[in-house]
Amino acid sequence: MPVEIKNLTSRPVLMRLNSGTSLHLSPGATSSEIVDHEVSNNEKVIKLQGRHIIALQAAKKKTPANTPNKTSKSTKRKK
Repeated sequence: MPVEIKNLTSRPVLMRLNSGTSLHLSPGATSSEIVDHEVSNNEKVIKLQGRHIIALQAAKKKTPANTPNKTSKSTKRKK
């Protein structure tokens, strides 16, 4: 399940993910979706989470902009 990482502090956070890429988070910023194996068993993520510097949260599912909403009503008139 994809996750997002949120910076809970007023300072920038830098961490290395399991793939070797670095993640830079501005104060109060939330990352884009990250595959959960990037952060699982990652000592740096565990340490930052334990010190309440970051928070892991499930990624929010986003609906594409061109997909109609099921609750929206049609604007076409009947003739």
